[in-house]
Amino acid sequence: MRKRAVLVCGLSGALSGNCTNSGAGSPDASTGISSGPDAGSLVGTWNLTTTAIGGAGVLTTVTIGQDSLSITSPSFTLTATRTSNVLAFADNAPPGVPGNAAMLTATQTAGTFNAGIVPFDLGGSWTMQAGPKGGSTTVTCTLNVSAAEIDGACEDVSPAGPWFSFTTQKTSPAASSFGDFGGKWTNTWTSPGMGGGTFPCTFDFTGNGITTCDGGAVNGQVNGSPLAGITVTYNGANTVSGSAQGWAEFSATR
Repeated sequence: MRKRAVLVCGLSGALSGNCTNSGAGSPDASTGISSGPDAGSLVGTWNLTTTAIGGAGVLTTVTIGQDSLSITSPSFTLTATRTSNVLAFADNAPPGVPGNAAMLTATQTAGTFNAGIVPFDLGGSWTMQAGPKGGSTTVTCTLNVSAAEIDGACEDVSPAGPWFSFTTQKTSPAASSFGDFGGKWTNTWTSPGMGGGTFPCTFDFTGNGITTCDGGAVNGQVNGSPLAGITVTYNGANTVSGSAQGWAEFSATR
């Protein structure tokens, strides 16, 4: 569970209480692309349905604000609230699940980054600590976000050692609803230990869509980069759809 908390926070970013890139405007009528200070926003409550291949749909509620994020699914809840430059993050599974509550705090040293329709202030450098509720820190992480490069790393505290790290460099820009994410990126994910290695993956943020390199889950295991096989499409209004690592499809309406 602690790994889900760190990944969601670290890879999705930290929440902003004073974002300037998430105005109430709408996508440009000629391009269908939202970007810049008058861009549309993902702020609101979304009904997300995730359907595993061969399975039934699972309904999750996602509420996004400039200061907060909450995710409620049948198997867990995630909540995050930002105050000034500090993010408080809680991950809860049902009672009876071992280590059912995990906490994460993240502190930002601000930098410049426009995330477009994503109403979070991601720019700059972040330090994070995570662990079970009421317990000691078990994981520490760093994240650095700029328009040209995004890098991160997490380490286990005891026994001390690396968990994962990644580097992400922009190779070419493109117009995108996702602001400074727009363009092609080369990500290299490194995991130590058995089954680990160095896994390259390309990301493409163009228009209202996101795609990552081919790959995904095979027999329940992810081969290569954990960020492979992801697609996201935003219709410019109130619908998001896509697929995740070859094992599930999802759609969300606001």
